[in-house]
Amino acid sequence: MELPTPTRKWRSLGDKNLQREHWQVSNPQWRCCDGDAWAVAPLGCLVAIVSSRLDPSSSLPENVKCQLRIFRGGSYALITSVPWLVRLETLLALQWTDTALLVAVFKNACVRVFSPHGEFVQHFYLYFSENEPRSVLLDPSMVVLSTWGAGVIYVSKDTSCLYLQRGFDGRDCIHFSLGDYSLRVSALGVIPREEWLDSIVIMSRLDGACYIAMHDVVKCRDIEDFERFAHEIDLPSNTTYDEIVLCTHAVSGYDRTYFAFRDRATGSVASMCYYNGGVQMLWHGKVDPTGSLYVVGNGVLALAMGISGGVSTVGDVDGLLVDTGSNTTVASDTGTGNTTGLPGNTTITGDSTSSATSLPGNSTSTPVANGIRFIDGTRSNDDLITTNFSTSPCCITSDVGGGIRLFTQTRVEFFKIVSDCSEKVFSPASCSPAAVLLRAYGMFHSGDVKACETLRLIRDDIAEAVDVCIGAAVDCWDFDTASMLLDAAAFGRSMASVHPDGHTDVLPGLHSSDNTTDLVVSAQASPESVRIHPRPEEAVSSYRNCISRTTAVAMLRVANSLAAAPSEIRTNASQLLSLGPRLLVHMLAAQNCHLLALRISDFLGFDKNQVLLHWVRTRVKLGSHMTDIELVEAITRLLDGYAGVVLPYADIASAVARERRSNLALALLDREKSLPRRFRTLCSWGELSKAACVAAEACDLMYAAVVVLEAQQGSNLDRLVELASANTCVRDVFIKQCHLAGAADILQIFLERIDDIYGAGLNAARQALSFLRPAVSAKPKPAMHQLVSHINTQSNTQAEDCSTWLKFSADFFASVAASKGANSDSAKLWHECISQQRELLSVQTELERSSPALANSGLIGRSLVYTVFCLYRLDRAKEASALAARFNMPFNQHWRCRLAAAHDVHNINDLLRMANDKAAHAQYVTMKNGKPPVDLVLEALLSLGATSAVESVASTLRYPQQQQWRSRLNARVGGSVPQNTGEDAPSLLSSISKRIWQS
Repeated sequence: MELPTPTRKWRSLGDKNLQREHWQVSNPQWRCCDGDAWAVAPLGCLVAIVSSRLDPSSSLPENVKCQLRIFRGGSYALITSVPWLVRLETLLALQWTDTALLVAVFKNACVRVFSPHGEFVQHFYLYFSENEPRSVLLDPSMVVLSTWGAGVIYVSKDTSCLYLQRGFDGRDCIHFSLGDYSLRVSALGVIPREEWLDSIVIMSRLDGACYIAMHDVVKCRDIEDFERFAHEIDLPSNTTYDEIVLCTHAVSGYDRTYFAFRDRATGSVASMCYYNGGVQMLWHGKVDPTGSLYVVGNGVLALAMGISGGVSTVGDVDGLLVDTGSNTTVASDTGTGNTTGLPGNTTITGDSTSSATSLPGNSTSTPVANGIRFIDGTRSNDDLITTNFSTSPCCITSDVGGGIRLFTQTRVEFFKIVSDCSEKVFSPASCSPAAVLLRAYGMFHSGDVKACETLRLIRDDIAEAVDVCIGAAVDCWDFDTASMLLDAAAFGRSMASVHPDGHTDVLPGLHSSDNTTDLVVSAQASPESVRIHPRPEEAVSSYRNCISRTTAVAMLRVANSLAAAPSEIRTNASQLLSLGPRLLVHMLAAQNCHLLALRISDFLGFDKNQVLLHWVRTRVKLGSHMTDIELVEAITRLLDGYAGVVLPYADIASAVARERRSNLALALLDREKSLPRRFRTLCSWGELSKAACVAAEACDLMYAAVVVLEAQQGSNLDRLVELASANTCVRDVFIKQCHLAGAADILQIFLERIDDIYGAGLNAARQALSFLRPAVSAKPKPAMHQLVSHINTQSNTQAEDCSTWLKFSADFFASVAASKGANSDSAKLWHECISQQRELLSVQTELERSSPALANSGLIGRSLVYTVFCLYRLDRAKEASALAARFNMPFNQHWRCRLAAAHDVHNINDLLRMANDKAAHAQYVTMKNGKPPVDLVLEALLSLGATSAVESVASTLRYPQQQQWRSRLNARVGGSVPQNTGEDAPSLLSSISKRIWQS
């Protein structure tokens, strides 16, 4: 068995080694010229190029100014070509999102979003001010702007504000004032993280630099908050950096991130590292200011000569955007690499016996016309170590997980610092346990009996050797080499019975196993190539924290599948673990590689619903010529076993609704069996009538209350009237809410508009009673109270308002009674009662106007009993009798009112007349267990102390009653009053008065 020699692809850079991979591709349609704008998606899967050089063979309209072309990064195959009607100079930024959507930012602050196939998705405008129009012309000298895969951050010196746009689903901007601080901002950048709030904002100023966490930015309200949360970065003095070079795509499992500051005028650079919440400068120096700068990793920078830096040079918009750089956490402890067998297109500068050149303090001498220069200053105090590669890149991008990817006319190249595991396994002079294990496995595979003896030499370090082999396999780009390393790891583990502890699953649904055919993955945190390491001089081996073999096997199989059609993505296991399975699956779905995305989701145990929903949206787009019924049948047939089981129909319908096929979405939603999901989806669409039907089907008043709440948006009754007319559940809930809120005026309009005449009459009567008996504390009126226009309680008197409401109620009941419907009998009774109440109000109004004493009594709105009582009190007996006769007042009530009034004003003569009125006594109806009228009058006289009047009346009574009152008089004169008699007298009179005053 021949052992691999990947060191042939290595190139020395001081004590580090550079790994170079390349793939030969060519396509006659691939073109990227100087001055074009370009952007590369994660893993180099897609390349978008915007060029003003139009294809002469294409028949494009005259108003086309430039053309967008999207290629597959692994094969240069043209996916689409889209003509643009705007000039290339107006393009400020071209950025791929983490989910493979293309975002273009223009000088008029317009952000346009495109799919990977060039389809227009949406657009919005960057926020600057509420007073500004939607289209704002951006002045490059007054706006500092930067994009990354999850948003845009920009500072306007005109408004002195910092703006943060989250995502590209629409305008979602937060902002706060920086004051004069904004005038010093020279560059912006964001260190992206998988969680948006964990990202780090880097800001370069004329007098320094600072960084602040994204979750602190969203808390800021002014410059004081910003200065409290921001942390200063220690940089060389007297240097102003106007460019921040870093990666623009999020990675998972990273704590150590490398970036760089650069002054494009002088070429001064500072290589930085963000680790554990702090920023440290690794080295600083000067480079050629004419090239484009990239971050490779471990403090190493790459300078590209003879290439424009993506869209950062489009239209002379310096300082607006930096779309290049890298974000990595690899910090390997490299050994001595092999410098032989270099690729034929590399050039060695400086000493002919070495591939690296040490330049004192800078790396600007002996530049390459077209190529890449790698610069490292971490190992020397004063010198920068450089290595040059001669190549002609069309565009360059920072790759996920570290390294840079170059695209030339005929090939794709990849450069990265060799990991520590690969150094220990493949270095020719290495005697590490991992190298010994690999050699022992080669001997075992070839049948050499000394393999076990060789393995016994490292028996104490076998666990470390196994983990190093797995880490090296993760970093391998060659499938056979990686497979051999994994087999060597399995050989060492099985021969020594090594079972490392502490390994945990990093991917859901996967379990630890050593079988290479298992669809399982387990690891502790992240692969060796992306794990956090100390600085080279402080490196300590910790291979126990390497990933498990099954993780490497799974990622290796995924990488091998991605290299084939239709995705054609060239990557390795290390990059896949850096990107994360979630973003990988979303990226594949965006490229319409749905079957591959489903297979990977199944393989790694991830949720497939997002892939299926994206397929549904794609199917609907492609089925524009099909009817809704045909599409429903096609979707349900192809999603058989998923739709309604794993994937709710409500989610499918929501995805279809985003494609503006409302009828198709409703047809799919009808298949949803979960009422809560169906109701929630209908409310989110504004389909309140169907949501009301679901509420009635569920017999849930809370659902109906939600429908009522949604229908009242904007304080408009039209929608609510429409819903209530067709749904009694919504109507009853709204009526109940109005009663609880005291909104009778709103309810009146509502009942009238739904033609509930009987209900409108009842509500008008209740409203009239509310004027007659006002509440103790007024309740706040709802927002729709302003809709009431036919009642103005501010300008009318209480009596007029009450009379108006009574008139409404009488008219409603009269119409119901005339219709001879179901409620005609009740309506007749209500109409009669209300008519009498209106007449009483008019009489009370006339009485108050006729007498100041009656006006002070407040007759209006009081009962008939109280009105008669007040007339007797004021010695207007004739009017009181006429009023009682007019309204057919019962005699008992009339007589008691007269008795209470006479007792109240101490009118002994009137009481005597009432006691001697035999006709009235005969007309009075004595209730069971009640007292006769004479006794009531005598009680009133006795309570007033008129004993002589009581004696005169008692003498006319019959014997038993006369004897009873004489005994009471004798007892009263003797000073002792019987217990029961003393209690009865006040209670009778107090009950009469109480009834009158409460009427």
